[in-house]
Amino acid sequence: MSDRVYVAKLPKTSSEIISEAKAALNPSLYVKPLTTNRPFTPRERVFFCNRRTNRPPSAFKLQQVQLQEKKKTSCTKLPALYNTKYSTANNLDCKKEIKRQTQSSSPNTTRRRSNSDVANNANISRKKISSLSFPLSIDTLLKNHYEQNMYDHEYMSHENEINEARALCFDVHTDCLWIVSLIETKMKKNFETSEMCSLLNKLAMAIKRENLSVIRDENKKETILKTVFKLVNTSPDDELTVHILLVLLQMQVTGKYLATVCKLIFKISRLDKNDNLFLETNILTLFVDILGLATPHEDSESLIYGYGALKFLTMNPDLMERAMNNGCLSLMLLHLKMINLERTERQILPETINHVLYQLTGTLRNVVNDRKFYVELLSSGGLMTIYRALELFSGDIDVVTNISRILSIMSTDEKCCEALVECWSNVSVLMSVIEKYPGQEEIVVRITYALGNILTNNENARHQLYETHCSMGTFLNLMQLYLEKDLNNISRDVKFNIVEDVLIKIIRVIVNMSIQPEIGAKLVKVADDYHPVHKVKECEQFLDSLLTILRRKSIDENEELVLAALAALNNLSYYADMSNPNCGPFGARQLDITQALSLLLTTRNHFCKVEVARVFGNLTRSATVRDYLLETSGLLAVTNCLDSGDIELLVVCCGVLVNMTSDENNRQAFKNYNGVSKMVNILRSSGERNWTLSSLICQTLWNVCSDSDSFPGDPIVVLDTLVKLTGRSCE
Repeated sequence: MSDRVYVAKLPKTSSEIISEAKAALNPSLYVKPLTTNRPFTPRERVFFCNRRTNRPPSAFKLQQVQLQEKKKTSCTKLPALYNTKYSTANNLDCKKEIKRQTQSSSPNTTRRRSNSDVANNANISRKKISSLSFPLSIDTLLKNHYEQNMYDHEYMSHENEINEARALCFDVHTDCLWIVSLIETKMKKNFETSEMCSLLNKLAMAIKRENLSVIRDENKKETILKTVFKLVNTSPDDELTVHILLVLLQMQVTGKYLATVCKLIFKISRLDKNDNLFLETNILTLFVDILGLATPHEDSESLIYGYGALKFLTMNPDLMERAMNNGCLSLMLLHLKMINLERTERQILPETINHVLYQLTGTLRNVVNDRKFYVELLSSGGLMTIYRALELFSGDIDVVTNISRILSIMSTDEKCCEALVECWSNVSVLMSVIEKYPGQEEIVVRITYALGNILTNNENARHQLYETHCSMGTFLNLMQLYLEKDLNNISRDVKFNIVEDVLIKIIRVIVNMSIQPEIGAKLVKVADDYHPVHKVKECEQFLDSLLTILRRKSIDENEELVLAALAALNNLSYYADMSNPNCGPFGARQLDITQALSLLLTTRNHFCKVEVARVFGNLTRSATVRDYLLETSGLLAVTNCLDSGDIELLVVCCGVLVNMTSDENNRQAFKNYNGVSKMVNILRSSGERNWTLSSLICQTLWNVCSDSDSFPGDPIVVLDTLVKLTGRSCE
């Protein structure tokens, strides 16, 4: 008799056991963060997108660059000097030497000399060659000292061949202007690209040897530039252009010459097939060095095309590695800081600086795709600089798009998330960007993705975001906007459904924010003096959107979206008071939610079935929900899941059955569905490997036996199993 009294009190004890078990078990069984894929970004070599007008052209024709005019001075002209290298006496010697050479062959004879003649000329002493006032070419000397009509063009070409042979035969370093004269000679013929590239390499090395003299000597510099730019317009060959650029970069050109260099590099870098030209030479190293001489304000045109070229080249991992090893990341952050500083000092900036910023942030987006550069970026405060640029240039949609991509990528790293939370003075910067561009899917999807990553592990960020004014209202309005777009099939023809992806990312933000117990409880709380009515309305609006997704979307076609909606229902229903229909939005809408979920209980999708069972584990705390599941064969569907053999599904289904068997009517139905024997078999086969599952099975069997005089089945089997399990645990 005393036993019967004890059994009569068991239903209350069962409820206590459930509460104690939930407190003891891992909380991740009930609320958990939601994961998702990173938004898709096409990797294309595009200079500017089409969202804004008045952008610099990506296609242009390089005309002959006008040389900079020399500055006129008012200095008094000095008298001629005597006894110098180019004095009259030396000029007379030069004339005699030329006359001797020209008289050695008659004009009526064949103009082209034999190989022996060329060799003999090559044996002229170095002293005589010096007396010819090299690096002046034979053409120049003839023009200065003889009448032009005395020698025809063919003869002059013949003499230039002698010049060329002399230059190539000497094992001494050649003067820059001497090589320039050879290049000019080659340009008058149909030259071979390989030969011209070889001469340009010699010129680049000569300039490197004479670096200071070339930079300071305006006449020498002008002569080289005239010839090199003439060669640019002569041949469009990319390989030749690269060697021309090596010459120009060795000269450390500035101003409009630097702009031309950047345009030439940009032109070549647009085609990925030219990447080998940059890998086979040191042009990228020289290019990064010369960009360090430019400033965004004074050399904006150069940096627009310079960073445009780097944006293309850093799509190649090998080229990006080379650029970063030469300090490219530090240079970019320096230029970014300079742009930010100028914006803080001046309200209105030239449009060209925005163009520079767009190309610069596009290059940074490629760089952060490689995690090995995160350490340098974080240690230098680069993330804070990028975030500051987002705040200062939030009005430029293209810049915002690039920075949102950077944040999206870097938020996948936990240390970067921590640094981002530390550097933002207020998360409202990100919220203001979303509010400013609600219809721009590329921006919204990346900002919300980054926020979802940050909220996964950072409690401080969750509180900041929830407490930001109207943050929930902003997310819910966005969700409503994109849900309408999706249901109206606006993006049905898009290969990658970005509208649906936005919905997933928005739901994920709310799910990961609700992991925080205080926030989760507030989201589903009933209105009171500390929780205004509009907060309750927000929860109701969110529930409406989630139910629309479950009713209108197919798990087969929209799996990730449906799973995200189920994860949201699970986290929020965990905090809801399901025992009172009038206590909060979930209590009022519990039947609507149950009806929508019941349709998914029989799905073949494993992940969907697990998430549905999780939600029912919370909803079945309500007697109304338990009765509904009994009447609509929901209990049968859950019991049938015990045959799956999947541990995760078994755990969540047993959690539902613990709640369901707390009612007498459900116990009998569970027995009729052969649920007891299924649970005993699971306990015998898997009990030792999973104690969480074993404890839930024991709770269910306890409930089933609570109002019965006998165990529904073979009690000896159950006792033997429990003895073995407890015996091994004691060992």
